[in-house]
Amino acid sequence: MPPTPLLIMVHSPLVGPATWQPVARLLHGRHDVMVPSLHGIAAGPGPYARRIAEVVARDARDTHADEIVLIGHSGAGAYLPAIVDAVDECVIGIAFVDAQLPRPGLSDFDASPPDFREALTAMAQDGMLPPWDRWFPPEVLTELIPQAEQREAFLSELHPIALAYFQEPAPRTESWSATQCTYLQLSESYTYQADRAEALGWPTTRLAADHLSLVTDPEPVADFLSEFARTLANS
Repeated sequence: MPPTPLLIMVHSPLVGPATWQPVARLLHGRHDVMVPSLHGIAAGPGPYARRIAEVVARDARDTHADEIVLIGHSGAGAYLPAIVDAVDECVIGIAFVDAQLPRPGLSDFDASPPDFREALTAMAQDGMLPPWDRWFPPEVLTELIPQAEQREAFLSELHPIALAYFQEPAPRTESWSATQCTYLQLSESYTYQADRAEALGWPTTRLAADHLSLVTDPEPVADFLSEFARTLANS
């Protein structure tokens, strides 16, 4: 059996690496896995895409991996092309897990409905937004992560977010466009993104789950990623 690539799981800059740890634990032993920490980047100044890409590329270089599969959840998806540029030719596949798709030249606000911009702008004080969990009633997160210990681990990594994070256009890059991509939809909120991925001809899988099921029910996500990695290794 050919060696499988290193799996690099990139979390949304709005949250922390705890979102990927349950999946990573299941994949250890089957694959080499890395979960870089982007903690605090979205709380500081830009350029955000470059800072995110530099962190992931630095950690990837330390592994000396010959082949890499990049995996992004939620807002991390928009930064995967910049990470491909930074990591260079080692990336052989990209998996978007309930994630934004690349939006070259567009900011998060540009690619979102106007009411999203209006709501966040109204919430900001001195250019800063409260941590992500405070954007919703408390019961929303309790429903998403019912287990108290898991929820506390998730909450412990949250931090305020700079409004400028949502205003920065994503870099324009085409180096990733020939890379084999796949999409895993977990929640109804990402139906549009999954539909776009399917229209691009990417293999697209849809699970009846929710946006944070990689924390609460990681096995289907781990199995999906393992199968994608093995398919790439055998191609």
